[in-house]
Amino acid sequence: MKFICIFSAVAFCATAFPGVFGSIVPSCQAASNEVLSLNECIEIALVNNPDIHVAKESVKKNDSSVKYSYGNLLPNLSAAVSSGHVYYGPSSVQFDSQGRPVQTSGFDYNNYGFRLTSDLVLFDGGGNISRINSARHSREAAKEQLQYSKDMLTADVIRSYYYLVRSKMLYIVQEESMEQAARNLSRSEALLEVGSATRADVLKAKVRHSNTRLTMISTRNQIELAREDLTALLNIDPGRVIDVDTSLVIDITEPDPETEIDFAIDHRADLKSLEYSKKAAKSGITNARSGWFPVLGASFGYYWNDRQWADNLNFFKEEYQWNITGYISLNIFDRFLTSTNITSAKADYRIAEYNLEKYRLIAVKEIKSLMFGIREATERMAVAAETVEQANEDVRLAEERYRVGAGTMLETIDAQVALTQAKADVIEAKCDYLVAVADLARATGRRAGN
Repeated sequence: MKFICIFSAVAFCATAFPGVFGSIVPSCQAASNEVLSLNECIEIALVNNPDIHVAKESVKKNDSSVKYSYGNLLPNLSAAVSSGHVYYGPSSVQFDSQGRPVQTSGFDYNNYGFRLTSDLVLFDGGGNISRINSARHSREAAKEQLQYSKDMLTADVIRSYYYLVRSKMLYIVQEESMEQAARNLSRSEALLEVGSATRADVLKAKVRHSNTRLTMISTRNQIELAREDLTALLNIDPGRVIDVDTSLVIDITEPDPETEIDFAIDHRADLKSLEYSKKAAKSGITNARSGWFPVLGASFGYYWNDRQWADNLNFFKEEYQWNITGYISLNIFDRFLTSTNITSAKADYRIAEYNLEKYRLIAVKEIKSLMFGIREATERMAVAAETVEQANEDVRLAEERYRVGAGTMLETIDAQVALTQAKADVIEAKCDYLVAVADLARATGRRAGN
């Protein structure tokens, strides 16, 4: 099922969601406000939104953890230089060769030292490797979470953008309704003067005119609220007054639910993030089990110490020692630390599994609900378009009957109200459709190139 519907609406971002949205038709820009396309709004929001920057820093943080984990495979190397003065007080009573007691005096001297040490763990029960894998999976999870934050922000911007479009177009409909009400009032007053209308007709026309003015006030306030919501999402200067593009050719299609669900399982960013988190948790089990294995390693040390500083910083001529040591250590009793770590790691893994299963179910339910919404909006658009045509004809006939005295002002007003509502229904259906399609793109993980 596929048909084309041309409607005055806001330009949608074909770049962000190709294949599900139609091409953009240029629109006339307001003279006083800065008119932004949906694509421009999304780009601004992605640059300025604080949540995106937080997610980016999380990726950097996890990337540093990966680098640190790889560093544990390498030997450490440290060097130290020391300088000081040593003081000895008088020593205790000693005896000379004849056995006579001798009281020695204290003394002091300078002391200098140099130390170079290195240590390398050759085997730790797989702990280092599992920590590397865990860090890598956590980094990928953070990247997917960043992408999901971008997807969520994009959907929020689209929703706010179309809410502003909805309010602006409803205001235009209300302006047309107010013009009709003003014409009704002028016509009824003119007919009253010549005796062709009643006082009741004039009163009905005045009530209709007042009601349209009240509706316009409410709709105008909705426009300002919608503009403020969009401005807040873009995180731009509140003094920067923006407006939206209002012309679009929409290519309406009906996606297949099973295809969309299968695509979401493989491509939705939050599900991929949870999948990586599950893998990281599985690596955590291996890391916890490494506590049961011995640690095998080697160390190197070079030490120099003298009472005067080495000439030309040469510490390898005299007064030095060095060693190379291999070692193996096994923690025989760690007060149940390893066993409790394993239990905790297994629990974390099961939690990650359950979370993934939970959000997959949520994603499937959400996609099905959005499919229903798209189908409903599509049907509403078709019915509302037919209603507008019928309401236009009804208004024409009612106004003609009233002009020749065969109808009443109440019939004319009822017909005009029905036409206004039909036009509003078309706008509501169109915006609901576009928002639902944008939400479906976010829910399935469809982006440019997908």
